[in-house]
Amino acid sequence: MTTKHNREKAIEDMDRNEEHDRKIEFVDRRRIKSPDDTIDSPEEADLDRIPTYVEQIQTRMDEKESQLKEYISAHKEKMAEMDKVRKRLEEDVEHRSLNRFGEMIASLLPIIDDLDRAIEAASKDDAQNPMLDGVAMVRSNLLEVLTGQGLEVIDCVGKKFDPELARALSTIPVDDETKDNVVLEQLVPGYRFGPRVLRHALVRVGQKS
Repeated sequence: MTTKHNREKAIEDMDRNEEHDRKIEFVDRRRIKSPDDTIDSPEEADLDRIPTYVEQIQTRMDEKESQLKEYISAHKEKMAEMDKVRKRLEEDVEHRSLNRFGEMIASLLPIIDDLDRAIEAASKDDAQNPMLDGVAMVRSNLLEVLTGQGLEVIDCVGKKFDPELARALSTIPVDDETKDNVVLEQLVPGYRFGPRVLRHALVRVGQKS
């Protein structure tokens, strides 16, 4: 009785092992289309339109690339705007500096005028006065320093009168047409610093009678 029971148990164990070792088989029922094949059912048409995983990844990459280009474009625009602002600030600072420097130079012009008057007065009294040479040297050195920094003496004698550079205090009657509206005499010198006129020259202009 025991032997028969053991035999039946052994057979049951073998059946269970065979069932455990049996491989699970998958049957691919997808249809492989040929170039001449046609779709007969709407279900097959829908399957053809389902994107693959690679296509989904490619779509996402295209979207990210488009976003990246937009970010780069926006960044370049911001950098260009910042560059324009920086240039405007630099130009403004430079313009302010030149104006302040021009004002400083303009404040020294009365000193040159005083030296010129002193030289003129001393020359009438005593042209051989050694003090006269000293004053003339100071005046020359000061003007040399200022011209080295950009100061220009306005030279308008013998040239057509330019109201941007000079002020006409009076006229001189002339018969020669070539001297009409021409600066014939300078009473007070004018100066400019770069494009800015610090002081207009005071002149007398010829006028055809």
